[in-house]
Parts: sequence; structure tokens; C-alpha cells
Amino acid sequence: MKKTKLLLILLIIILLVSAISIGIGMYLNNISKPKYIFSKGIDIIKNKIDNYTKISNDLDLKDKYSIKGTVEFDLNSDYYKKATDPEEKKIYNKINNLNNMDINFKIQKNQSNDIGYIELNESIKNEKILNAKYFINDSTKYYLIEDILDDYVIAGGCNYFENITANQTEKENTKYIYNFAIDSIKNNLNDKDFTSKEGKDNYLVTLKIDNNSIKDLLRSVIKDLNNDKKSKRILDNIDKKILKTKIKDEDIILEENEYYKVYIYTSKILHKPLKYKVEHFSKEGTKTYIYEGNENKGTLHYILNEAEKYNILLELKNDEIKGKIRNSSNKNIGEFKLEKNNYNTVINYTYNDNNEKIDLIYSSKYTKVKKNEKYNNKKSLSFKHIVNKETKLSGEIDINLEINNKFSIMVDTSNAKLKSNMTKEEKEQIDNLYENIKNRLER
Repeated sequence: MKKTKLLLILLIIILLVSAISIGIGMYLNNISKPKYIFSKGIDIIKNKIDNYTKISNDLDLKDKYSIKGTVEFDLNSDYYKKATDPEEKKIYNKINNLNNMDINFKIQKNQSNDIGYIELNESIKNEKILNAKYFINDSTKYYLIEDILDDYVIAGGCNYFENITANQTEKENTKYIYNFAIDSIKNNLNDKDFTSKEGKDNYLVTLKIDNNSIKDLLRSVIKDLNNDKKSKRILDNIDKKILKTKIKDEDIILEENEYYKVYIYTSKILHKPLKYKVEHFSKEGTKTYIYEGNENKGTLHYILNEAEKYNILLELKNDEIKGKIRNSSNKNIGEFKLEKNNYNTVINYTYNDNNEKIDLIYSSKYTKVKKNEKYNNKKSLSFKHIVNKETKLSGEIDINLEINNKFSIMVDTSNAKLKSNMTKEEKEQIDNLYENIKNRLER
């Protein structure tokens, strides 16, 4: 009896060991597949990007909000100030005109009533440059450009609000499409475009991307989006043309002799990524980008035609990225730093090499936050670009926003006319609107 029990115990142990061995074997076989390795690499990069771009849920006003904003320029240029070339003189005129420009805008949305509104006003020294309004009411869109149109024009149907419910916000729809498209790309990577090689200390997987493979991938992603009911509804209600896009055989996305090779080096057994490498081949030569390290620390190299131009020593934390930039001689020529928390993001960048110097600071700060009700946001970009000890461009750009969950816009579209009833002169003025504003800034 004891012998029988012992045999049973041994049999159970053997079966368990066999099952575990088979499971481990299947797992190792799966994670060694090139497509799987690339998918995990995409996930790692995506998670990093998501972490540094996320914003606090406290700032989500959901179905109703009002944004009031201004844009201010304070720019200087010693270089363009003394310009004699006509084109460079236009640039200096743009700088001065931007400094004297008043820019303000309003954005409002009332999801419950299917109403959206955008207004943009621009003037230079009290001279009106642009006053444009865009209005969505239920399933119709309208626009008005003052001094060109005497009333709103009906611009056609709009199903924008059909995507949004109390439980399905713009933010959630955008996130859904983004995640679905990433998954579609991973699923549709073609096995025939991969190669793999086992080295002495690592395992190498390579993906080649050329004009044909990228067209095949785009076709597959568009097909997946069309076949997914939620994706199709969201995108069709934004613009039905998006999913009707046809990728033709004769389309040129990458030139005939242009292609990319993406390499992922991993450990031999568990296939943990050790190094990423991207090569871009074109008629201008070969550009190579290499990242060696892990998710927290590593070095990024930029190589042009086999000669290293720069490398950046990177430290990656949940709320911070730090980088030291070195040239081909390993001389420190710059630094990069990103710091982020729930309400603030600050980016500092400096570069100083070969008579060129760049200093840049970007900040986005949220203040007066009342959770899910209101807040202020100031975005600032200050910079200085010096070439041969002369300031080419410097200054500051500020965007000030006041956001709350109120809605107060009242728009009268009772006299709106069809787009087809616009006069020839009105159509021509709208067609030339951008060019006219550009010309005004240059004089």
C-alpha cells in the first residue's frame, strides 16, 4: 500500500514537472517570436509616452466647458533687424506685427444640448485682421467670418455629438481610437518583414519597413477600424472620409530606394530588450538612432553615414526625464530636462556648440483648480537662439486660459444661408483668407 502511494506521488510530481516544463517551453517559444518581441517593444514605448502626457483627472470637465484664452508674443531679433534681403525683411515685419497683435479666442461645448462654439479674434494695433466663428448645433455646422460674410453660412451636416454620451467623453473616445490603432498595428505586422538572429550574448530581431509594407499596414489598420463598430462610429461622426481613405498601389509614401530597418536586441532566454536601433536609408544617406539601456537609464546615439554626431545620456523616472547631450568628441554641449506632476510641466533645453547657442524653457502650470469645475492654465515658451554671437531670435510666447464648466453662448442662425448661395466674391475672399493674413503680417 505504501509502495502504491509512493508511486502515485511520484506520478503526480512527474506530471506537474512535465506540465510546468511544457508551459515554460510554450511561453519561451511565444516570447521568442519576432512579432511578439516587437509588440512588447511598442508597449514599452507607448507606456512611457502615456505616462509623460497624462493630465490630472481633476481637470476633466466632461460634458460642459467654456475656455477663454489669449496669446501674447514678445519677440526680438538683432539679426533680422538689420536685414537687407527682401525675404528676411518680411520675417522682421512678422516679428514686429506679432508683438503688436491682440489674439483672443473662446471655445465652448454643451454636450447635453449638442452645441459647440469656437471664436477667434485677431487684430494689429486695433486693425481687425480676423474675426471668425464656428458653431455646431445638433447635427448642423455653421461658420461666420466678419467683414466677408454678413451672416452665418450652413457648412453641412455634423455628427460630432453622436459619439459623446454621459459615459463616453471626447477624452475617452480619443483614448479608445488611439489604443485600438496601436493594437491593430501590432497585430498586422507581417511575419515576412521580420528576420531574427541568435548571437553569442543576445537575440536580434529586425523589421524592414519599405513603401509596400507600410501601405499594407495602413490598409490593414483602416480595415480593422472599419470592422470595429465603435471605432467606425466615432470616426464616421467626425468625418466619413477618414475610413474611406484608399491606399493605392501607385501611392508613394516612401521613395523607391527609401526604407527603414528597426532592430531590437534582447537577452537570449527571457528576451528582455537591451538595445533599440532604427536605420533610415535614403538617397541622402543613412541616419541611425540607437538606444542602449533599460526603461530607467540609457544612452541615445545619433549617427549620420556611420559617423556619430551626438549622443544623449538619459535618465527616465516617472515624473522626470534628464538628458546630457554630447558631440562626436564626447564634449558636453547641452542638457534636456522634463519635470512633471499633476498640475505642472516644465521643460528646460540648452545647446551650445560650433558658434550656435540655444536656450529654451517651456512651462505649463495649472492654478486655481477647483476639482472638475474650473481652473486656469498658463503655457509659456521662452527662448533664445544665438548664431556667431548674434541673436537670431529670442523672446517669449504666452498662452493664458481660463476654463470652467459654464456655458453661456447664444447664437442666432435664423438668417443663415446655404454655402451654395454664397456670392463669387465671398468665396474668393474666403479662399484667399490665409494668404491675405500672411501678406498683412509681412508688411
